[in-house]
Amino acid sequence: MADNARRFHPVVGVAVAVLGLAGIVTAQHLPFRENIQDDLTARSEQALQAAGLSAVQVDFIGRDGTLKAASTAEADRALEIVRGLEGVRVAVADVPTVAAPAPSASPTTPTAPTTPPTVAFALGGGRIAVTGTVPSEAARAALVQTATELAGAGQVDDRLTVDATVTDAGLAALPNVVKAIAKGAKEATVELRDGSLTLAGTLDKQATKDAVAAAAAQVGATVVDRTELAKVQQELVKLPAVTFLDNSTTLTAAGRAALAQAARILTANPQVKVRIEGHTDSNGSTADNLVLSQARAKTVLDFLVKQGVAADRLTSQGYGESRPARPNTSEANQAVNRRVEFIVLP
Repeated sequence: MADNARRFHPVVGVAVAVLGLAGIVTAQHLPFRENIQDDLTARSEQALQAAGLSAVQVDFIGRDGTLKAASTAEADRALEIVRGLEGVRVAVADVPTVAAPAPSASPTTPTAPTTPPTVAFALGGGRIAVTGTVPSEAARAALVQTATELAGAGQVDDRLTVDATVTDAGLAALPNVVKAIAKGAKEATVELRDGSLTLAGTLDKQATKDAVAAAAAQVGATVVDRTELAKVQQELVKLPAVTFLDNSTTLTAAGRAALAQAARILTANPQVKVRIEGHTDSNGSTADNLVLSQARAKTVLDFLVKQGVAADRLTSQGYGESRPARPNTSEANQAVNRRVEFIVLP
């Protein structure tokens, strides 16, 4: 018995058990990502089959899915189904481009491109997937470069194909749309298909939404804007204007009432941090307007703190006349430019 005790100490047994348990836990976690994408793929295929779309192929990387369909109509139906499944972060579709028939007059006459390009950017999880069909390698490289600048090297999933029968309509302006939407959305999609530009995602503030709309207008396609503002940002944007006495930092009665509403919104959302921005019109000197805008923003901050909003959730900044909402060409526009804005911080 003494000899056996020397060969197998109880501490050794405990160590072996701990190492074995660690191995089991590690083995259980290694396939976690694969389990997610396998589950989403299986549920997507089942949902598509139930809808009579069993021919649509589904491929998931993590929670980001790519669908391959035979037609635009089939792709739209399939995307609606897959995007509605729990756990899916983003989903885009790839529809093969049908080459235009060669002209019968002369087999040596080159065929002019007639098919509009199809390009989709899917932003999510710090990565960007780019899918679709473009007319040249140069066009493909430009779009991939845009995605790389935004997401970083190694974070781009390039699924673009080149087809010389495809036109370049809208491709030159598309990167500006993607850059604008990426500034204010962690997850979003930008899709150019059949002469239509579809935008989707939750944006951080109205200024981002306006910038995205301006960039989208330059593409020359019909814009379908499905973007929305973050919930708290929407509520703050809808508040009445915060007004002051003329050339003063003293709030009007209406201004105090608007800030009381803002305080209630912020109190109900204690996780939200806000930057208070003060702006003026172009009347007066630039230096005086800057000082006035800074003082008004600080007045708003102090008022909200007195209403019970924690000071460490608030910052204030004055921009004077440097960021007009409208051109200072009329009294009505100048009145709009004399404003205080609440910007929900990421």
